[in-house]
Amino acid sequence: MKKFKYALSFFKRIGLVSDFLKDGCVSKLKKLKVIMMLLFGFLYFISPLDLIPEVILGLGIIDDGVVILYLLTEINKELDEYELKSKNIKCRYHSEYGNVIDNIEYDIEDKS
Repeated sequence: MKKFKYALSFFKRIGLVSDFLKDGCVSKLKKLKVIMMLLFGFLYFISPLDLIPEVILGLGIIDDGVVILYLLTEINKELDEYELKSKNIKCRYHSEYGNVIDNIEYDIEDKS
């Protein structure tokens, strides 16, 4: 039940997906992964081909739900990681300097 609620929390954070996709600090591979999961989930839901056919006592709808909930959970994991990093590190693009990372906490140790 906890995983079900976690997957459905995606819909509360759907605006974060556009921020995630527009952010220049997020790798293109992660963006592609999220886009492919969204696309695959949509296509799997509307496709007549399923792991369990729809005619078998309504179980076909259950397999659609399981696949979509899994994909939403994976997307939520990416969004959680993005939210955590964006709170700790603010990355801004400056055309003159390239990517600049601000607000980093660090310690300098003197070994002399």
